[in-house]
Amino acid sequence: MSITDDIKQRLDLVELITTSGTALRKAGRNWTGFCPFHSNTRTPAFFVFPDTQSYYCFGCQASGDAFNFLMARQGLDFTGALEQLASRAGVELQPHTPEREQEQHRAAVLRQINEDAAVYWHHLLRRSQRGAPGREYTAKRGLDEQALEAWQIGYAPEDWTSLLGYLTDRKNHAPDDIEAAGLVIRRENGGYYDRFRQRLMFPIRNHKGVIVGFGGRTLGNDQAKYMNTPETPSFHKGQLLFGLYEGREAIRQADEVVLVEGYLDVITAHQAGFRNVVAPMGTSLTSDQASVLKRLTRHITLALDADAAGNAATLKDLHLLRDELATTTTAVGTPQGLIRWERELDGVLKVAELPPGHDPDMVIRVDPQRWRNMVAQAIPLVEFYLQVFTATLDLDSAKGKAAAIERLAPVIAALSNEVERAHYIQKLAKRTALPDLTISNAVAAARRGKALPITLPTEPAMTSTLHARENELLSLLLRYPVVQPSVEAALHGELAKFPALSQALRGDISEAVQGTENRLLWQAWQDRGAVDTGAWLVSLPDALREHARHLVEWRDEPPFPEFGEAQRATQLAEKTALELRKAVVHQRRHQVKAMYEAVDDPAERQGLLTQLLALNSYQAAVTAPRRSTYFQDLGTRLDGGSSG
Repeated sequence: MSITDDIKQRLDLVELITTSGTALRKAGRNWTGFCPFHSNTRTPAFFVFPDTQSYYCFGCQASGDAFNFLMARQGLDFTGALEQLASRAGVELQPHTPEREQEQHRAAVLRQINEDAAVYWHHLLRRSQRGAPGREYTAKRGLDEQALEAWQIGYAPEDWTSLLGYLTDRKNHAPDDIEAAGLVIRRENGGYYDRFRQRLMFPIRNHKGVIVGFGGRTLGNDQAKYMNTPETPSFHKGQLLFGLYEGREAIRQADEVVLVEGYLDVITAHQAGFRNVVAPMGTSLTSDQASVLKRLTRHITLALDADAAGNAATLKDLHLLRDELATTTTAVGTPQGLIRWERELDGVLKVAELPPGHDPDMVIRVDPQRWRNMVAQAIPLVEFYLQVFTATLDLDSAKGKAAAIERLAPVIAALSNEVERAHYIQKLAKRTALPDLTISNAVAAARRGKALPITLPTEPAMTSTLHARENELLSLLLRYPVVQPSVEAALHGELAKFPALSQALRGDISEAVQGTENRLLWQAWQDRGAVDTGAWLVSLPDALREHARHLVEWRDEPPFPEFGEAQRATQLAEKTALELRKAVVHQRRHQVKAMYEAVDDPAERQGLLTQLLALNSYQAAVTAPRRSTYFQDLGTRLDGGSSG
């Protein structure tokens, strides 16, 4: 018997479901009630079958066993559900070895330290004279007594050892344990000091409601406005969402989650009754966070700052969410009578447009109804792309129109619904003042895989295009090892046309990837030996593993054809590598020029000048527009040449 079967045999599914808040009544041998996964108050459509320990809803088709129920109800992954149900059923997941017991004891100590720190800081905020700056700030931000209590908000005073003294003297915790919890920092000459000082403190809870870390908002002159607990055995900010534990049920009931940027945005929203609001831990959304959200709802609205940086962050999050939700495939007929499988977005992504200079906290405090309207009127994913990708273009110029089509044709092409595609083709045609047919042809080309993948505008605030291209190249190399020789041959072959560049460029793949993580991953991949990809991922350091897994699980848009997949991957990898070399050359030109201006030795200056001229020559050659044979022929005819 498997461990899951053992757990299900020991559990009563009816009891599990009723204790979660879903009322059931007897219906013959089975039980029925209103479904906890969709809105329905007229006819009980949710049934639980004790004989098979399973459930099914005739309204929304939700079904499964105890594991499915807990994962869907609480937004847990399988590991989280397994741990919780095993504990409930009294099933031991791992043998109690001395090492395991020591690990569990250590985890319990860290949990207690976090709990004690939260109590201490909260007491200072509410009761101590030293908490006056925190009380003044929370009053200014409109936080009421209930919010302070519900979120256990605290204040860390300016004192360098205030928390350390409390946890060691009053709570008898060891300094090295407090350091392991991320709350103090070890001095180089011995001793410790508090990590958080003169900050408003927000406890961060995991899906079980356990405090695993803190976020601190400075009330002093610290340049770091927000500071989080560093990575610890229990705190992994890429897996956590602030407000998720507090808002999980509201997200389920509303079947929608709203993503905001800051802790106070979340707390103010909850205080005003908008409890389906959460925030990442001060960084862009991660695939782990997106996966958690997907298990709770498929309707996600982003409400981030309305400036250029906010738009860049929104675009990045939308790309990640789009990939996370694009899980279903649809059969589509081609003009040739064949079948093509397309990935379809299994969810709804929208963007709530904030007024310039406003954040959600400000909007809600001034006018809650305005916030409600903004979320209700959030624009769809493609509409947001349409706005942002054309915002910096001169759409009265031919160059601006061409750039708009290049950026947006792949976006529209990715839509599987023909009516939606037609709608956005018309919108883009109207915005660029071009015929519908022009846009339609570009979209059709993108659907055939002839257009560039979706990239972001290369404005200063949106410089992620280069990193995206690096990621794409590295992903192709990891997923299709057979393309590596072709890519290397393409790089060396092009470089051979410019022999003077041999002093400035190596011409290999490692040179084409400039990002730190990508360089390290490519080196690790080259050194992997005979191990398979799965074993390679496990062998990577924690800091690299998540990014590597993202590259290995990359989904191509549009998908590669079933036949000729390796050939298509090779073509795209060669093209991407050569495009990345242009960026390398651009950067190298600036570097060589700076070196040339800094040295005095004539021989060195001459050598650098030779490199600079070679780089300039290369750049001019690869960026010059190709001459059209059509216009060459036309010129010959106008000059009186023969046409036949």
